[in-house]
Amino acid sequence: MPYLYCLPSLICCLALSVEDVRRRRVPRTWVGVFTLAQLIADLVWAGIANQFFVVLQALMFALLCAFVQLLLALAKPGALGFGDVTAMLPLGLAVGMYGLGSVVTWWVAMSLAGLVWILFWTRFDPQRHTRYRGRTPFVPAIAAGAVFAVLL
Repeated sequence: MPYLYCLPSLICCLALSVEDVRRRRVPRTWVGVFTLAQLIADLVWAGIANQFFVVLQALMFALLCAFVQLLLALAKPGALGFGDVTAMLPLGLAVGMYGLGSVVTWWVAMSLAGLVWILFWTRFDPQRHTRYRGRTPFVPAIAAGAVFAVLL
């Protein structure tokens, strides 16, 4: 059951998704705590399996994914927020342990889930009469893609 080491990221993506949907914010403190928890879980798994290279691989993929997400956020300001960028770190540490194929699967699944989520949210936005009108939370799509990539 090596997938159990992804539990900190699963809890993280659930908590961050709920907070993003409710208040359109991603608390940096939560991201930092869950990133540290996922890194510790990665190190424990690597110590048990004696494969410490995968921790470096996961770190590099997490940073690369966050950087690409940052470039996408800067390319079209307002489309993605800094919270979406930081949410990539703990999830990238979990998905990155499985290698490049899983990271590519994550990005494809995140893109498809994001398109479906945006269409669903703009149609059935329960907060369309509040100050959050017109702002689609994207962390649930990031989380759904990560869960799909880890399960696949």
